[in-house]
Amino acid sequence: MTTEVEEPRDRQAHSNGYEHDSAWELPELAPVLIIVSVGLLVLGSGVAMAMSLVGQEGVPALFGWSVVISALRWIDPSTSTMLLISAALIWWQYGYWSSSSRGDLPEDAIEVHIARLRRIAKWNMAAFVITIASVVLLIVASILQNTAEGGAPLAVWGESVETICTAVGTILLSLLGVVGLQRILIASRVVHRDVEWTE
Repeated sequence: MTTEVEEPRDRQAHSNGYEHDSAWELPELAPVLIIVSVGLLVLGSGVAMAMSLVGQEGVPALFGWSVVISALRWIDPSTSTMLLISAALIWWQYGYWSSSSRGDLPEDAIEVHIARLRRIAKWNMAAFVITIASVVLLIVASILQNTAEGGAPLAVWGESVETICTAVGTILLSLLGVVGLQRILIASRVVHRDVEWTE
């Protein structure tokens, strides 16, 4: 009678589990898709504003600022929240790949993932910077619209206060994302070689 030696459970889990390599993984693709989606929102708003101004001559200040505000309607705390989720995924993936317990993986595969995450983090940082700059423009446009041509009634100012409060909330979420991404970029530059990622 022969007996079979049972393979240890941890070895079974490793042999039967998902094998990581240098290929793209879902937590890396998700931030890219979020950033692209926000980019499409910005692009669509910019195109809409340009089309609204085509053929217009002698545009009144009131109309001009209202067009700018309409073009910036994509600014919302939910947009910054999506970018913040993207930053959180980058943070999580960086923590995973930079962990000292990843000694069972090839060093070159880890470096590829770290370099890729650095690049995605820079894209995400750029999206946050564009959002913050757009929020500042939205606040200025809202104030100038209400002060143009003799000023706006109190009810209109009330809507502007709501817009400004929403804009401030968007800035706060964006700043949180900028701080987090900056920490990742600094840490990855210090601990790992800043290698160039290629397909």
